[in-house]
Amino acid sequence: MEDITLISCSYNTPDVTLTMLRSFFRHHTETPVIIIDNSTNDLTKQELKRWSVPHVTNPGGLHIKSVDILIDRVQTKYALLVDTDVVFLKDHTAILGQVKECNLTLAGDICGDRGGKRIHYRVHPWHCFIDVESVRSSGVRFYNEAKQLGKSSKIYDVGCTFFEDIRGKKLRIGDIKLEGEYFKHYEGMSWRTKRYGVSEGDIDLNSEATHNSAGLYEYGLMIERKYEQEIARYRDTKIKCKVTRFEGI
Repeated sequence: MEDITLISCSYNTPDVTLTMLRSFFRHHTETPVIIIDNSTNDLTKQELKRWSVPHVTNPGGLHIKSVDILIDRVQTKYALLVDTDVVFLKDHTAILGQVKECNLTLAGDICGDRGGKRIHYRVHPWHCFIDVESVRSSGVRFYNEAKQLGKSSKIYDVGCTFFEDIRGKKLRIGDIKLEGEYFKHYEGMSWRTKRYGVSEGDIDLNSEATHNSAGLYEYGLMIERKYEQEIARYRDTKIKCKVTRFEGI
């Protein structure tokens, strides 16, 4: 794909991060990549260095704030933001062409309430196209602290303020359903059993929170067993990132 950078936030899951990258390069040629590694150990960083993947280290950093760190370092017009637990199934070049043709600032699956929670509208932040030049020129940030921390009848989950602020600037947002055909999302592989607790919270917004009930924990163990097949499927795929230079944090 031309004029786009793949960006993602990683947290203590080197095999998951590498599998996402390998699945991406199974379908695409050399593409700029930037990973922000929020891990609390060096395992992911070591693997990223081994495969010459451009990355920023930010130990213990929160996902929602880390996206802005990534966007600030993108040198292409567009970015494809994904979670590390995404597995690519298909070449995305044609979809990027539609994003460009329609002059979209943000494109992905638009959603609202889910999981029994009342959530402001957003594009699913685990797979979305972003016109980086457009958001920069309009002054939009992925994390809007005033809204995020303010009182609201609904939750500003990850990506909600970004969606709302882009819409407030009257920029174009595209609703594109790609999951299942272009990618699979093993939701929660980066936190489901890593940060298990009995209380409800949001690990992406609060560093002290745990994300899971006991039921979700057991479900997460099942998902992790299924995901082992993806790790094996892509283990021999080469990671060929285009060389990118940028400033650290």
